Amino acid sequence: MITSSTEKLASYPVKTTAAQNEHNGDLEISSPGAAPGAANMNPPESFAFARGRTLDRSVWYSGWLLTFLATAEETRGQFALIEATTRKGNVPPRHTHHREEETFYVLEGEMSVSVGDRTIKATPGTVVCLPRDVAHSFTIESEQLRMLILLTPAGLEGWFKEFSVPAPAMTLPPPAAEAPYSEIQRMLDVSTQYGLEFVLPTTS
Repeated sequence: MITSSTEKLASYPVKTTAAQNEHNGDLEISSPGAAPGAANMNPPESFAFARGRTLDRSVWYSGWLLTFLATAEETRGQFALIEATTRKGNVPPRHTHHREEETFYVLEGEMSVSVGDRTIKATPGTVVCLPRDVAHSFTIESEQLRMLILLTPAGLEGWFKEFSVPAPAMTLPPPAAEAPYSEIQRMLDVSTQYGLEFVLPTTS
């Protein structure tokens, strides 16, 4: 409760320093047992914003309608949040993220996620966390799927922007034709810039 939290904070010793005049009267607060100098560490500048599902922030990407709800520029790089919609039959190649965790929250539809040696069935309300450095893929099992994709930290949204086009409407793109070889090769060439590694099929 607010009352108990306020009383607890009030019990901590408060120190004022000469530096407070340079910070418009900011106080340094130290808590018992804090590491030496911890009171001098300024927290990251906070950010606040509101974002809606709008056409100007939406793209068509490889059979998906993606809307960028939060990007690195808005979250100081801490996370990115994307609303993603696609249809049955959209199966990405197995791949590994080396820089971020990727978390799915299913809003509508059903999917099966293969991560490492596990297969996870995801239905509305399911959260699936995909750790970095573990290969994964997924299969859309319903006619349509809508989910939120959380990237922590941010950055990978740049990949989706690089290989997409602005959405002309808040609808799914036409069923995707097979990508030309030149585009596949460019994805392979650029993937390392985003910490992505595709698991290529082996040939016998």
